[in-house]
Amino acid sequence: MNTEWLHSFAEAAKLKSFSKASKELNLSQPALSKHIRNLEHDLDVTLFYRTSGGIELTEAGERFYTRIVPVISDLASIRRELQQYRQTDYLALGSLPSLATYYLPSRIKALQRSHTLMIQNTSGDLLQSLKEGRLDSVLVDSLYTDDSVWHCELFTERYYAVFSVDHRFRSKTTVTLSDLCGEPLIVHQAPCDTRSHIHRQMEALGHKPHIVNEVSFGDFIFGYVMAGMGFAIVPELVAKNIGHLNLFTLPIADFKRSISLAAKSGKLGTQLSSFLLSAD
Repeated sequence: MNTEWLHSFAEAAKLKSFSKASKELNLSQPALSKHIRNLEHDLDVTLFYRTSGGIELTEAGERFYTRIVPVISDLASIRRELQQYRQTDYLALGSLPSLATYYLPSRIKALQRSHTLMIQNTSGDLLQSLKEGRLDSVLVDSLYTDDSVWHCELFTERYYAVFSVDHRFRSKTTVTLSDLCGEPLIVHQAPCDTRSHIHRQMEALGHKPHIVNEVSFGDFIFGYVMAGMGFAIVPELVAKNIGHLNLFTLPIADFKRSISLAAKSGKLGTQLSSFLLSAD
């Protein structure tokens, strides 16, 4: 039984809404719904009634909520108590996949400090892990940070569109999101920060992304693009490191992301941010 499932259940039960609970926990609604389904499967009971007006706890759900809320509180208390036994020189870091691949390695090598690195697909999940004490510091999309944790912006970068070499945009030097709205798009499976941004920004322009394929995280997406099945949108860090592939990339003039460092304390955050920024 995963503690993230328990937090998702408790928040949904308290707010009587999956959408409100997902916003409160900085999760996508599909991710929270999956947590609930996993928990129901694990317990072999139905916890919520789904109705057109929202959600309601079943009798089993009411009993589980009453019993599990004190347990969640106890787990948080135990975690806090055990912090004193952690190695003070051991650093638990978290990162989005693109940053873990192309931004952190050279900088971590120079850090000369024992560490672990947890990679998660969304900033919301990383920040939740930070708040629960499982991580000391995380690199996330700045859109997801708030005043509940210390944070500092590190850099801003453009998103790039990735095309097969025979695409009709080959003669262009840049594109806008409006140029891309009707193009067949290949995305990573949800939950995914970039996917969420694409939806949000294109819908703001009055369009829906024309998604034709969804693939797992990793470089599989570029194989689909090379085969001419559509185009992809990736952060600049990724786009600058795929020159060896039979593809071409164009910067998207009106689509950017900002990356921030969040930390469990201002002291640690200030030390790490100074180190990371001085390495640039």
